[in-house]
Amino acid sequence: MRPSEPATNNPASPLLQRLQTVSVAARKLFAVIVREAYHGPLHPKAQGIATPPEILEACGLDVGEFYSLLTVLRDAGLIQVANAYPFEEIQLSPEATEAESLAERCTRQNTPLEDVFVNLLFPPSKQG
Repeated sequence: MRPSEPATNNPASPLLQRLQTVSVAARKLFAVIVREAYHGPLHPKAQGIATPPEILEACGLDVGEFYSLLTVLRDAGLIQVANAYPFEEIQLSPEATEAESLAERCTRQNTPLEDVFVNLLFPPSKQG
């Protein structure tokens, strides 16, 4: 398997470039949102939707810090929030939909999501 490449060396990923503009804490929350949106425990719910209860349980943030980081991610154009408290539905923004395919690639290659979304490393393009 080839080593991962720093996102800063690969201009092909607007998503990872956008993630560079937010803090590590916000990127960690983004990784949790991606995981919960596509593989979270709450069902039935629409594919690609995460809810605050499942995210909060998975990330361990306090509610105030969670909503503060959620605002950062929304303002950076990484997520969208639909509906009002306490029924928010969080989904990736159109500019961040690449995250789903990157997450699937990470899963296939046993690469932690945090390597890509927090440490900003591209997973190898092919396994082997």
